[in-house]
Amino acid sequence: MKVAKIDGAYNRRFIREVYEKNDGKAKEAIMNYLIKNGHEILDSQENFSFDIKSKKGDNTYFSEAEMKNQWSGDWPETWKEIRIPYRKHKLINRMAKLGADNHFFNFYVIRTDAKMAWRIKDFVVAESEVKKLFSYRVKGESFFHIPYQKAELVEL
Repeated sequence: MKVAKIDGAYNRRFIREVYEKNDGKAKEAIMNYLIKNGHEILDSQENFSFDIKSKKGDNTYFSEAEMKNQWSGDWPETWKEIRIPYRKHKLINRMAKLGADNHFFNFYVIRTDAKMAWRIKDFVVAESEVKKLFSYRVKGESFFHIPYQKAELVEL
């Protein structure tokens, strides 16, 4: 896999209350999903790297879990893409440096009730268009724009 530059990544201010509200919920939802699908959880401690490391058979999996609290119910037809902050590219680069054939990395974008999620493979994210967003909440942060058809909707 090609290791892309991280130029233009935006360092968003860390907001502890948002982190505490979402991080544990997201990790728990994905760990339960992985266990249900035959994975053994190896690590989920906060280390500012991958959220979850798991093993299934001879393969090692890395997972990044993010809540999308604006998503409730069915995925809105008007949302043509899933957005992942470009700053997460550091994880794609880290995965590429591992260079192991039996290592896999997935992003999970989780519905607010933690019953559904989009699973997106790292190479799909890496190949996606990057654009800046400007809104009252986001001041020019870059995001990967992944067409939802390139992701897999999974029931948690």
